[in-house]
Amino acid sequence: MNRTNPSIIRTGGDADLAFAVVVLASYFATFSSLQETAPFKIVLLIGLGTAYLAIGIYGYAFCARSKSVPFSLFYFAIQIVVGGLIVFLGKGAGFNALVLMPLAGHAVVLLPRRTGYFAHIVIMLAYVMAVYAYSGSVEVVWQGLPIFTAGVVFIVVFTQMALNEEASRREVERLLKELTEANQRLREFALQAEDLATAKERNRLAREIHDGLGHYLTTIHMQIQAASAVSANDQKRAKTILTKAQNLTQEALADVRHSVAALRLPVDGHQTLAEMIRGLLEGARNAGIEPELIIHGEERNLNPQTRWTLYRAAQEGISNACIHAKASHLWITLDYSQADSVTLDVEDNGIGPGEYKEGFGLLGLKERVSSVGGEVEIGPSKQGGFAFDIKVPA
Repeated sequence: MNRTNPSIIRTGGDADLAFAVVVLASYFATFSSLQETAPFKIVLLIGLGTAYLAIGIYGYAFCARSKSVPFSLFYFAIQIVVGGLIVFLGKGAGFNALVLMPLAGHAVVLLPRRTGYFAHIVIMLAYVMAVYAYSGSVEVVWQGLPIFTAGVVFIVVFTQMALNEEASRREVERLLKELTEANQRLREFALQAEDLATAKERNRLAREIHDGLGHYLTTIHMQIQAASAVSANDQKRAKTILTKAQNLTQEALADVRHSVAALRLPVDGHQTLAEMIRGLLEGARNAGIEPELIIHGEERNLNPQTRWTLYRAAQEGISNACIHAKASHLWITLDYSQADSVTLDVEDNGIGPGEYKEGFGLLGLKERVSSVGGEVEIGPSKQGGFAFDIKVPA
């Protein structure tokens, strides 16, 4: 059967290097202490060591990728036999039994726990049989067995700790990913809550406007009543009262138009940014300025906050031109040619910025643009007037 909880420790690289170092160290110790120098045995030891090393690297990697218990058992069957032969031929020189120890770590990684325990027992039996085969002495076996057992236990515990640490790291990465996704959802919910709060505030302001209009209408109604009451006896006074009432209606109408327009436009999701800006151009014409809207690239949908920011920027540019610039021409350019950004340029041919003072309008403009991750540049225009350039993420 396959493992229900396959190990996730990495193979290759450092693991292969560690295996090779242990095998080569064992061989170095073996040849340093080997009393017998028969060429055949030396060649055989080198051949078995090469096979053991190659199978330990490539065979282990294959079993780790396939996660197949039968393949892993076949791998251990070959390696335990080869390792046992190396111990037998080396006759314990330089404690060459070290070559078997990496297999204990491989068993932890490749096999289910119970099967791994069985593999560890087989590895120890292979050591006992190899030592007894070349020594013929139980005493020699018992002299080396505690050290070999301690080494196997150490490798098993260390490998299991590495597996647990790797599993913990993966779990932390998974939790971090989930936390990042949760934070992203929270940010989206926060933006939705902000939109709801904004809509609530607009409704509140709409009620304030309604109340203000009610005040105007009430006052006008009372003045009309007063004019009617005195019209028969004092027409001059009645005319004065009606004139005041007429002035109040103009003030009320201007106030309502200005406030309602500012409140209604942001929630109009059917208009494009260009259409919204075109609705502002008539105000510039009424002030004696000829406006021109220029669009580069194909107009595309923007998120509501970015669209409203650019609309307010265009509105501020038109207001500045009408009040301060003494301009005859105004150019508003929308540039969609960049895939990741949109640019709004507003410039006039008026008297230029000079040493302008940053009032509430330009300060609010910078704050709005900054809130959507954009940039603002303010200065003289190419026509000699005033200009600002805004670049925001698309």
